[in-house]
Amino acid sequence: MRHQTLFLLLLCACLVTGAAVILVRSFSRVPPIVPSDEKPLLLARPCKEIASVLIAPKDSAAYPLLWKDGGFVLQGQEDTPLRESVTRELTLSLGKVPAESLVLPELNPAQGQTKEAFGLEPPQARVEITYQDGEKAELLLGDLTSNEETPQRYCMLAGDPKLYTMLEADCEVFFHEMEYLRDFAQPGIDASLLDRIDVTGSVVWSAVYTPSGWQMEAPFAYPLSVQRMDALLNRIESMGFEAYLGSPEALDLAAYGLDTPELAVRLTQAATVISGETEDGRQVSFPVAEREYTLHLGAETGKSGVYLLWEGKVYKASNFLLGFWKTLNPRDLVLLNPVNLQVNNLDEVRLAAPEISKAYEVRMVESVTENNQIATDEYGQTLYDMAVRRAGENGDMDTEAFAAWYRKLAALSGDGTLPEGFALSGESRATITLTNSHLTRTIDFYPFDALHDAMAVDGVALFYVQKERVDQIIASAP
Repeated sequence: MRHQTLFLLLLCACLVTGAAVILVRSFSRVPPIVPSDEKPLLLARPCKEIASVLIAPKDSAAYPLLWKDGGFVLQGQEDTPLRESVTRELTLSLGKVPAESLVLPELNPAQGQTKEAFGLEPPQARVEITYQDGEKAELLLGDLTSNEETPQRYCMLAGDPKLYTMLEADCEVFFHEMEYLRDFAQPGIDASLLDRIDVTGSVVWSAVYTPSGWQMEAPFAYPLSVQRMDALLNRIESMGFEAYLGSPEALDLAAYGLDTPELAVRLTQAATVISGETEDGRQVSFPVAEREYTLHLGAETGKSGVYLLWEGKVYKASNFLLGFWKTLNPRDLVLLNPVNLQVNNLDEVRLAAPEISKAYEVRMVESVTENNQIATDEYGQTLYDMAVRRAGENGDMDTEAFAAWYRKLAALSGDGTLPEGFALSGESRATITLTNSHLTRTIDFYPFDALHDAMAVDGVALFYVQKERVDQIIASAP
């Protein structure tokens, strides 16, 4: 029994020691990065001494660059202009660049410290530099480290056993595909000049701008929300592309899903006049004709992006900047409160209900001061007041009474969405008609359930409202 106890104690000690060795090895595979004031140079020669560079990202094709006339050009495409921001990054990242820290003086495979463990075999990106005197350098970029405050990547120089880290900001330029380097013009749409948008394909939507705001024409006619349309126009104005891929004639459009695009967008820009001042102080202006822009969205890139055809050229862009077209939902843009016309954009308001028929003629008249002078603002512009007259009467009515009632109309909005496929039936309980110089908007209220009416705008019913609110509007009409 004494020998058995001793044997069990020795066995437990061996197991604990073995587990400790395994644990130490697993933790020593990626040692902690210790900051150092002395940062060795990974690349120690200025760019002007470079003859050529080969950049080989792991997930895309390698491409060669030449140093020519003080800048980088694509080998074999020397006349292709490159993006200045990218070439500036390359110049900074290929000059005298220090390592952020020395992690290991040498890898120890016995402790799991292999190139594979740090994403260096195969490398995430490889950079081969040939200098004008024939000297060469090869930089291998690996995985990101666990340092979240200052993002870094493991790296090594070919032929050097040391393991370093390099700032991620200095590495990003080596992960761009070749197409990313080509210079191109971004869309630069002025959304304030758009007066029509048409979308076909997986999403069908058309909208036209009117003096009373945006109006949807497809998939059904309905006024659109000012705030939601402003948000959409801001996204259109912010469209930006990631890379220029080439002309349609030089590419296989089917490979990009652009032979039969998922979406086709047509943006119509209104004719305008551009004014400005010359160097000698003269005011000049010239007309700009109406213009149409076409955008086709194709297949996904597989990297949260999309291929597209814009104005006869093929690009790719991130879904962050272009994906909103594919998720466009026409119902999300509709106007919730259909009485949204300002009184200075109003000619007549009519109310029709059982045993009630009222009409109000609205006009704007010059404001007059106590001295019987026409009132103006600080810029000398004439001020106007609203005047209202009931149809069939000679004199104007109490403006404040009409204004208070019209504010109730403007506050009327849907309390909920009608079920899909809901069809209007029977006769409306009340009808409100708004008229101005370019539109007539009719709002009907049909029985929906015991507490609610279905609200139809120009015959299209999307929302229901409380019957009590409709009754209050009918009863309080002045």
